[in-house]
Amino acid sequence: MVSSHSYADFERDYETNLSKIRSFLAQPSYSNAQGNAANISQCEKALRDAKNCVHAMQGMAEIEGDPFKLEDAKRKLEREVGPLEEEIRGRKGHHIARGGASGVSAGGW
Repeated sequence: MVSSHSYADFERDYETNLSKIRSFLAQPSYSNAQGNAANISQCEKALRDAKNCVHAMQGMAEIEGDPFKLEDAKRKLEREVGPLEEEIRGRKGHHIARGGASGVSAGGW
């Protein structure tokens, strides 16, 4: 199967996922435990999707031989995804410490 996605398509999907993550993280973490667990789960899924987009962007940049796009994708992973990943881990750890979950991870990192 041949993908018809371009670098710009993956970048748009990446930005959409980051927007979802930021929206979830902007919500108060002291809300009900069930709702918080659902938000964390949605954040983790959006984070995985965003990472997949960045990896696809890196691959497209390598295929195109565009060092600027390749560097842009690497920068997104380090400067945007990394800090959001840490924030989600912190929220998840805080949620578990408050007794909101069984302590079993719902998704792989």
